[in-house]
Amino acid sequence: MDSQIAKGIQQLPWRPFLTTLIVFLLAGCAGSSVFVPYPATAQTYRQALETGKPETAVKAIGSKTKSADGTLYLLERARIQQLEGQTEGSKTDFAAAIARFQAQDDRATISASALATSGLSLYSNDNARPYQGRTYERVFVHQYQALNYLAQGDVTGALVEVRRANQVQVEALAKKANAVDEAREKSEREAQSKGLNAGDYDKFFSDMDLAAGRVKSGFQNAATFYLSGLIYEATGQANDAYIDYRKALEIVPDNPYLRQDAVRSGARAGMDDVQKLARQYQIPLPSRPTAADAAQGELVVYLEEGLAPVKQAVTIPVYTNRTANYVSFPVYRSVAAPQPLTLTVNGQAHQTALLTDTRALAVRTLKDEVWDLLVHSFLRLIAKQELQRNAMRSSQKSDEALLLGLATMLFTVATDQADLRSWLTLPGSAQVLRLPLAEGEHQIALPGRPGQEPIKVEVRKGKPTLLHLTVLPGSIYSRVYPL
Repeated sequence: MDSQIAKGIQQLPWRPFLTTLIVFLLAGCAGSSVFVPYPATAQTYRQALETGKPETAVKAIGSKTKSADGTLYLLERARIQQLEGQTEGSKTDFAAAIARFQAQDDRATISASALATSGLSLYSNDNARPYQGRTYERVFVHQYQALNYLAQGDVTGALVEVRRANQVQVEALAKKANAVDEAREKSEREAQSKGLNAGDYDKFFSDMDLAAGRVKSGFQNAATFYLSGLIYEATGQANDAYIDYRKALEIVPDNPYLRQDAVRSGARAGMDDVQKLARQYQIPLPSRPTAADAAQGELVVYLEEGLAPVKQAVTIPVYTNRTANYVSFPVYRSVAAPQPLTLTVNGQAHQTALLTDTRALAVRTLKDEVWDLLVHSFLRLIAKQELQRNAMRSSQKSDEALLLGLATMLFTVATDQADLRSWLTLPGSAQVLRLPLAEGEHQIALPGRPGQEPIKVEVRKGKPTLLHLTVLPGSIYSRVYPL
């Protein structure tokens, strides 16, 4: 493969090639995260949310939705607008992001190794390519769009979106089936054929092992199955509710609320295996509703805490021809496990239980990609070195030498930037609290927040009421969805 790269580079017409290179890189600089790492840009939006000023983040994003990273900016703005209560704007942006993802999926895909050795891909790093999104992010898109439909009273539309969120997971799980292990083995074989020993690089990524191990995959999200189960149950579809609660329970089997929900909905649906499930979790099967039960409703708190983790760049040595070359690589550092939160409902304390560890999903996703990214970086490094050597040999005139120097500088800077992009206004985790409550108004508060007014929620009898809480260090966002 090295000889093929060299042969292709030697045949390039250098003056138009270098001119194209400069134009391409400058365009990438203006339209993506080529020179300015994305987290530095997104920090503005995160701070705006944390300080309770989401409108400033929406304004800052502006026309960036039209750039190469436009899909990512759409996701950020849609999420921020939803927290701000701007449902229609959020719904529009999520719909645009979904359409872009669909357009990406409809186009022919090119493997990372092919990208590393073909045409204009040699001119840029991953930041210059349009943002593709990760599977766990696509799941959240549909989940949040479902909440937008609920906010507009469209239960049917909400169910369509949660089904789509769940289908993304089902399809990803079907494709996974050892695909990650096979991809790593393939990447390691290719790396070794180029003189790379994958085992030499484990130490650079070992900090991610603990967080990555907290989840079974990089995309399974129990919150989407829980939300669909909740909607099904609220609309009297106990059989469908039971199926989705069970799916959520498979992902987070220690969640006590999910255990109760699965047993209750299974008993109502008359499922054959519900008695076994009840014995497994030592939960009594529900008896027939009494008059007191009929006068009650339920409060379901879907609580999101913190924000998604931020990738950091580390410099690692990659050896070519026994020479150390240093490349920038994305990693996650110090990703703590989520802790349950305590809420007071009418003055009484209750703890939430974990549904989705978004931090771990992000880490696991990157961890699964490491070896392909490493080989990709290595092949790009070989191509860049061959490019520079052959360009210098081919340059005879001073103006060409000047152009070459500028192009080489831009090329080196661009290709040495780690791709740190991800959806950074996602929550750090999602948790749930579910309580039976009497019909009427109830007050929910978060202890340890002096000056924070209790959230007032009206509970209807015979129905669950969904409270969406997003808890950040300096602010709390809330939205009530009667079901």
